[in-house]
Amino acid sequence: MHGTDISVPKGAFVTRKEAAEIHLHCHVKTIDRYVAAGALTKYKFGRKTLFLLADVLALIKPVGVLSTTSGRGRACVPFLSWGMVTFIVLSVAILWATFFLIH
Repeated sequence: MHGTDISVPKGAFVTRKEAAEIHLHCHVKTIDRYVAAGALTKYKFGRKTLFLLADVLALIKPVGVLSTTSGRGRACVPFLSWGMVTFIVLSVAILWATFFLIH
């Protein structure tokens, strides 16, 4: 051919809609944002735009769960500490006891 070496990547390809809805569970515009940011490579076959399934799946990254003792964020921290719960329970008990003693 005219000295051009065009290598087609090996692997399964998916459409933009398949990548978004089936594999990443996002909107198709999000796929366009990944392409624009350079995080996802698109391949044109005539008028069709396809993505390597391996590239799409590489966008999925595991995220660790924070422990309550890590001190890094509030995602897993209880809403109230045990000391605060104890304080509230004792305060309510004292209020009820005072109410019943007065009446």
